[in-house]
Amino acid sequence: MNKIIPKLNYKAFLFNSLINLNTFMTRKFFHKIKFLLTVMGCFLLISFVNETQAQTVNGTVISAGDNQPLNGVTVQLAGSAHATTTDPSGNYRLTAVPTGGSLTFSFVGFKTQTVAVSGRTRINISLQVEAASLDQVVVIGYGSVKKTDLTGSVGYVNVKDLAKAPVASFADALSGRVAGVQVNSSDGQPGGGINIMIRGAGSLTQSTTPLYVVDGFPIENLDPNTLNPDDIESISILKDASSTAIYGSRGANGVVLIQTKRGKPGRAVVTLNGSLGYQIPPKQIPMMSPYEFVKYQQELNPITFNTPAYTAGGKTLDDWK
Repeated sequence: MNKIIPKLNYKAFLFNSLINLNTFMTRKFFHKIKFLLTVMGCFLLISFVNETQAQTVNGTVISAGDNQPLNGVTVQLAGSAHATTTDPSGNYRLTAVPTGGSLTFSFVGFKTQTVAVSGRTRINISLQVEAASLDQVVVIGYGSVKKTDLTGSVGYVNVKDLAKAPVASFADALSGRVAGVQVNSSDGQPGGGINIMIRGAGSLTQSTTPLYVVDGFPIENLDPNTLNPDDIESISILKDASSTAIYGSRGANGVVLIQTKRGKPGRAVVTLNGSLGYQIPPKQIPMMSPYEFVKYQQELNPITFNTPAYTAGGKTLDDWK
């Protein structure tokens, strides 16, 4: 008896094998992805729990200069509005602080400081005094005082900033650097004079020019171009009546105090500065000559009272050539 062997369909067999292999690989791939996502979720959960674990932080804030407690220091959780202030003894207490957060300590006149909590429950801080602007010396009419002891209206000019401006005189560099001081040009001509207005146009001299005091010597109507900006040590501007009273009526328009550089103890220092600039007038408008103007007026308005004045005294049109 002959055994009947069924005919195999190789195409169908190959297709089914590929489907089974694809299904196996897909399940294996998804198992790996599921495992990786589970591990990453665990790490994120642990980090989130550590970050959001709240605790109470307290401590004392003192001044680094005299080790005295500071009252009213703002202690704020960085990145949020959660904050508190210190009591008269310099103590503070802030609740709900994450172990991985940071605290910011700020107070007027002191440098702001940010400290990481790092799981600590007590943080003592020593703030440094920010006294750079308070110790600044300002020159006034009768000497020099610290800026904290000054009661009058005095404007101080930073000479280092003036050196950065490519101008021909110190008056040009004052523009926009001192409150209440207006600097403008008297005309548009290159090299023209500079007007400095401090206290307005109401004065006894019918002028807005201030009084200049250079190294203690009062000078009226000083030409700013005569002073080299590199030779100036400091510039102070007295604006109110109390500061300018010692100069009398000459200080009615304000006083500009200028101190030039002088020798100092120590080794010699040589400084060389150079600059180059030029000024050009704007595009000039073509104008009539006197002859053309008078002729134009005679042709335009021959009977007005201005036209006969051009030929008065026996003058003729040819005299205007």
